[in-house]
Amino acid sequence: MWQHHYVIHTMRMEALRAEAEREERWRLADWQRERSGRPSVPGPIRGAAARFAVAIAHRAAAVARLADRVASRLDERITVDLGPEPDARNA
Repeated sequence: MWQHHYVIHTMRMEALRAEAEREERWRLADWQRERSGRPSVPGPIRGAAARFAVAIAHRAAAVARLADRVASRLDERITVDLGPEPDARNA
């Protein structure tokens, strides 16, 4: 009976040691990436800044599309107002 408890205890200790080694490798990897314990999930300020940047990018794209439409309409007006080029031989 004691041998059975010893085997179970040994298996649990090996699992705990393996988990501790994995955690140590993760912490070492984090430290090497200079994160040193900071969470990888963005905080509320970083998330808000990212949402703000995306909103500005969307507005900039909308302004660029509007400017392109206005420029193409002005080009159409200019070409319609000028009419056909006068022929130098007929003048």
